[in-house]
Amino acid sequence: MNVSPKQLTQAPIVLEPNRVWRFYDGGKMIDRFKGLANPKDSLFPEEWVGSCVQATNPGEHFKKGEGLAIIGSGVSEPVSLKSLIEQFPEEMLGPRHVKTHGANPAMLVKLLDAAIRLIIHAHPTKEFARTHLNDCFGKTEAWFVLETRPEVADPYVLIAFKDEVSCPRYKDMMLKNDIDEMMRVMHRVPVKAGDVVYVKAGVPHAIGEGIFMVELQEPSDYSIILEQMCPAYTFRQEECYLGLDPDTTLSVIDHRVYTPDEVRQELVIKSKVIRKDGESAEVQLLGYDTTECFAGHRLDVKTSFSDTTDGRGSILIVLDGEGKLVHNRGEIPLKRGVELFVPAAVGTHEFLAPKGLTVFKCLPAQA
Repeated sequence: MNVSPKQLTQAPIVLEPNRVWRFYDGGKMIDRFKGLANPKDSLFPEEWVGSCVQATNPGEHFKKGEGLAIIGSGVSEPVSLKSLIEQFPEEMLGPRHVKTHGANPAMLVKLLDAAIRLIIHAHPTKEFARTHLNDCFGKTEAWFVLETRPEVADPYVLIAFKDEVSCPRYKDMMLKNDIDEMMRVMHRVPVKAGDVVYVKAGVPHAIGEGIFMVELQEPSDYSIILEQMCPAYTFRQEECYLGLDPDTTLSVIDHRVYTPDEVRQELVIKSKVIRKDGESAEVQLLGYDTTECFAGHRLDVKTSFSDTTDGRGSILIVLDGEGKLVHNRGEIPLKRGVELFVPAAVGTHEFLAPKGLTVFKCLPAQA
């Protein structure tokens, strides 16, 4: 049954698949997570979940509209989530959110599966984006590791400097394409399923091969390319620095030296249970006490668990199990791989799962 756009805002919205081209190989774990036949790697290693962000792929790989989430179920013609939010911002995002962030969901959620090591890169801060990019969002992000590939013996991420590295020295490494040295001066942090890594804007980083994660970040596609060659693409200089002068762009790189203890305390986040109801629980994986930019929670449902939108929109990804989400307008069947946008107007809803259900819950920037 087709419903009006206004009616869409009153119930959780099932999202269509939304794979995005990137310059690295991966995606087999996303295929497997979705239950697709013959999972395989390709140059579509990311799924952008509930995205209102245009993917800014380089050169001939730019495609208008790529990255924007589409609603296909229950409507006569597909409609972008972005257009629905712009038409009904308060119903979708909540009045408090709209007062602070306008009709921007203030988060970008991805499923990301890297078959190879990603190139070393960084992202601009909010302050840099305001000054140089005419944008109120930079790109602080966080990685929530779901699985690692069994054939990868030592999964890891690279993050932050462990040695003193001056700006001139780092520019010299980049010009010489001295990747071994660029990697050597960074912390190599082993990761496993369940780990959470917080990546502050400006901090150099790279994801190692074989990691399947939820990536939660500010709503932008800004990247400062520090390692310019990868198997699928070689970046031109003008594509590496956000269209700005290289010295201006590189000034945002965080050259702070982190000790191993500081990495563990500040960048590897410990989870905590924030709510229980019988055997069911809501676990804060990363909260607003770490960053105002977003929050990531996990709902562990044993039989039943109620929740509320608390006057804000959210994105849900079903990680495991089966069940249903019951709301004032009906119910939605849930299983591994289902993705939902839950409008603020939905209010109280309940998860029912006699055999158990695990749901990742993504919350936007604080209002």
